Amino acid sequence: MENSSQFIQPNEPGTQLKNETGDSRDKISIMLYNTEKLEEKIIRISEVSEYKNLIDQNEVDQLWINLDNNYDESVVEAICDIFHIHSLVKEDIIQKGQRPKVDDYENYVFIVAKMIYYKERDLILEQLSFIVGERYLITFGDEEGDVFDRIRNHLRKEGSLIRREGVDFLLYSLINSLTEGYFNVLETMGEIIDLIEEKVLISKTNEEQKEIRKIKKDLLFIHKFSWPLREVTSWLAREESVVFNKSTKMFFDDLSSQLIQVIDTTDTYRELLSGLIEISLSNISYRLNEVMKVLTIISTIFMPLSFIAGVYGMNFKFMPELNTRYGYLITWLVMVVIAAFMVYYFKKKKWF
Repeated sequence: MENSSQFIQPNEPGTQLKNETGDSRDKISIMLYNTEKLEEKIIRISEVSEYKNLIDQNEVDQLWINLDNNYDESVVEAICDIFHIHSLVKEDIIQKGQRPKVDDYENYVFIVAKMIYYKERDLILEQLSFIVGERYLITFGDEEGDVFDRIRNHLRKEGSLIRREGVDFLLYSLINSLTEGYFNVLETMGEIIDLIEEKVLISKTNEEQKEIRKIKKDLLFIHKFSWPLREVTSWLAREESVVFNKSTKMFFDDLSSQLIQVIDTTDTYRELLSGLIEISLSNISYRLNEVMKVLTIISTIFMPLSFIAGVYGMNFKFMPELNTRYGYLITWLVMVVIAAFMVYYFKKKKWF
């Protein structure tokens, strides 16, 4: 095609929108690219239809439209109407908390995934929606900013693999970045678990159990979203679609294998944390038993002494021992001997 290496700009002022004032929800980030050329723009919703027409007329090779936390329902509906997207897809994009899934609508494929990352020690679960068609990819994110800067940098490199391939490979690269985010989170969790393990072994309180429960809860979320994401990548690697090239399927198959590692690591960490909880409870029980043992030994030593004191503390008039000249000293001597003998006996038995 004669125009394959030159992008037509439907609205030149669109490149200047970064410096204009107005509602940020009316601004959309796009990247147009092929092997030789790349253009990045911030455009308005009203301009999206013009780029859709360029795709239909084969005047643009690949188009990536990205929306972050600066859109509302009207923006989603407008873009979906332009690309003739089903109303069910609109609802899935707007409604948060969707489970990762993939839906094939013949001319395009809709995918929901979860991006997971740490932000100030809190685990962030961000929903990402992908609509991939022939030579276009639309992404919707919940939060401002994302983990796709590395992909953008690859796109900016002339002759890079991602520039030579279609939008299906761009989709693979984006989901691969999500998967790497899972591994980064698990790596951070592994370091936290190592620190908790050291604390549990020497701790005299149950404060570590709160941290363990928090990590287990985060791992539960990772496990909850990595399983269906693996099903998504397996479907992309297995099923036939006009949107995906056969050469890209092996990349999705590799992603599926990586997600199995995520699932296995998650299960391993959950078992390890369960073991740490048992160790923590055992330590608490052991310390309680030690305290009870000391108190029991003290009580046992004082039992015969209390008996002797109780006998000679009775207020009977005729008690022969009370008139003994050295009765008081003899009683003390007997009590000391009994106590010493019991201490010796307990030590010999290694009870303390």
